[in-house]
Amino acid sequence: MIFIQDFRTLEHVTTPQLCDTFNVAFSDYIVPLHLTPSIMEQKIQGENLQRNFSIGAFAGNELGGFILHAVDHLTHPTVLYNGGTGVVPTYRGQHLVQKMYERFIPVYQQRGIRKIVLEVISTNLPAIKAYTNSGFQKARFIHSFKGMVATHKTPSNITIQANETPDWATLATFMDMAPTWSNTVDSIQREGVFTTTWEAAINGEIAGYISVHRDTRRIRNIAVNPRFRRQGVGSALLQYAADQLGGPFTIINIDDHLPEIRTFLQQAGLAHYLSQYEMVLTL
Repeated sequence: MIFIQDFRTLEHVTTPQLCDTFNVAFSDYIVPLHLTPSIMEQKIQGENLQRNFSIGAFAGNELGGFILHAVDHLTHPTVLYNGGTGVVPTYRGQHLVQKMYERFIPVYQQRGIRKIVLEVISTNLPAIKAYTNSGFQKARFIHSFKGMVATHKTPSNITIQANETPDWATLATFMDMAPTWSNTVDSIQREGVFTTTWEAAINGEIAGYISVHRDTRRIRNIAVNPRFRRQGVGSALLQYAADQLGGPFTIINIDDHLPEIRTFLQQAGLAHYLSQYEMVLTL
């Protein structure tokens, strides 16, 4: 085994090289992942991943492990989001995740970073241990759902149409939970042409919305104006998106403290398939 001691940023790593390493690292993952360079670019753009804040573990010119970090602000970041950590099987068993963080946490502190956030599958005990040993603590228990949307009759008083320039300041007030990084308003806006937002209206007033990444059919966000709840708005939005895009759909990272959202999704035909912990490291 080659022992890795070279830890540096990913500034000089190309997207195809990063994509290849990502696919090898996640080939035996609990939820198998395989990205193309174009999907990797979408991920980089949507999550605001920055190579100069991301870490690589190198064996010569070979990338053996990585931590992909996004920033909350391009010029004065204070929060990093871990958008993916992977180690190629050949180089596992060297505590590379802990070593990468040990090397770069002092650098991040000097650059003004105050917090790092990530999500980890609840049954991935080795990863949870590695993050815990690096100082992360569990902050939230979150759940993911997928499936075909059940057919419902849309109430005749609800109209739905796409809006390319939503009033996000208003729509954000409909949310009951703080979304995780990839489902935030900022991420939805960064995904741009890949995501569509449909708004439901009743008597000319916005009653709710749904934002969906069209290629993956992943629901980034769905929320209903509190004044119009229990009137079929959420079901109508799901049904409309399903009619437009087909299925199946997924939605990730629903807070465990909001069982009513889980019930709604399950009644709509989406089944629970994954649970994660949101973990936070305060620097």
